Amino acid sequence: MDKGSPSIVAEIWTDSEASVIKSLLESYNIPCHSLAHNRYPLSMEGLVEIRIYVPAPLADEARRILHDHKRANFHLRLVEELSD
Repeated sequence: MDKGSPSIVAEIWTDSEASVIKSLLESYNIPCHSLAHNRYPLSMEGLVEIRIYVPAPLADEARRILHDHKRANFHLRLVEELSD
């Protein structure tokens, strides 16, 4: 499968949330990586946005998995959905 260019499937603010999301996606055999995007001149947890990327052909499936997980665990704030 051609991996295509990466697509952002989640944007979060903490390393712990990024770790949970990456573990969840990887458990479904969806390769992913994270990249910190610093919006501010200083670097502190909560001030650096972390983006989760997956191969474009798997982006819809990854978003579905994250959406289903969020819905099943509504009492936990794990994923902020991106508008399509």
